[in-house]
Amino acid sequence: MGRSGQKAKYLYIEYLRVICALGVIVVHVSGANWYKIEMGSVDWIVQTFFNLAGRFSVCVFCMITGALLLRPGKNIGIRDLVFHYIKRILICYIAWVVLYAILYTILDHENFSYFILRLFKQPDHLWYLLMLMGLYLIYPILNIIAKNRDITRYMILLLAAFGTLDTVSGVTGFFNEIVSENYLYSLWKPFLGNLGTLNVAFVPGYVALFLLGHYINEYGLGFTHKIIVWSSIPALLLSGLLTVWISILTERGVYTFMLEANPLVFLASAGIFAFFRGDGSEVVKTEPVTSISKGMVRIADNTFGIYLIHFAIREIMAKGFNFDVASYPAILSVPINSLLIFAISLLLTVLLKKIPVVNKILK
Repeated sequence: MGRSGQKAKYLYIEYLRVICALGVIVVHVSGANWYKIEMGSVDWIVQTFFNLAGRFSVCVFCMITGALLLRPGKNIGIRDLVFHYIKRILICYIAWVVLYAILYTILDHENFSYFILRLFKQPDHLWYLLMLMGLYLIYPILNIIAKNRDITRYMILLLAAFGTLDTVSGVTGFFNEIVSENYLYSLWKPFLGNLGTLNVAFVPGYVALFLLGHYINEYGLGFTHKIIVWSSIPALLLSGLLTVWISILTERGVYTFMLEANPLVFLASAGIFAFFRGDGSEVVKTEPVTSISKGMVRIADNTFGIYLIHFAIREIMAKGFNFDVASYPAILSVPINSLLIFAISLLLTVLLKKIPVVNKILK
């Protein structure tokens, strides 16, 4: 997620890194006790919409990776892919699983046996590293696809369609709560199940976003640019409204519309990425010259560390100091706590990167 130096960069991508790093924290702060508070309460509704507001962040991070790795002229060999990219992420993953196991053992006042158990329980946010390794593994295939604009566009639409089917099949649970087991539902339910099976078997997750980041960065969205950009905020709002409505209707938290495979979140992510990329026919790398652009690039250089560390800061604040999103009204606690965690994580990342061994894990 981060790069070092003040050399020429796609500055819009550096801005997106910073915004998305904060967005990830907003998601984890607002979702910390989402299932525990009273459904339909003001705080629950506020946290739901904050959660949806940050949902684009992981999608856009995936798009950024695709934009940078699939750009024309960049061909990563199999050996370099395995022994540089995948090896680096694997080492990072193992190191942070161990570090989080130590942290939870201390925070929960447990013994060595508990530490061993925590080694086999992945911290929630580290799934992203596993997904990233999966994308690296199929990079050679995606790189071939990306060389043809028409095939790339076709694959994006195809994979996005399967993501939509996955969302449709995800309604099975709460649809059952609404209509019970009547005859029409008995016909509809197995169809939904088949769609879900087909999606899991056929579509590796996040590939469409990986390709979409490359496509928008290289070609833009043409005449659809304004439509997709202006659709991004309404798409996130609609996801929030559907989440609130279905959850209250079925009296249980329905997470389907918060998932990245949700076509509304997919659309919002595309719109936000396109907004920062701009409507021009081509983007070029430029050097940061203003104080703002230089500052954003410096922060962007530390976003990978922020991503890895922020979850620990949230847990320390909650378990060590009993200070979390529930400490005061969510309309204030979500943004304030998120900014506080972001600032602390940034500071720690900068300090820890001064240690050579740790720098290899955080870079």
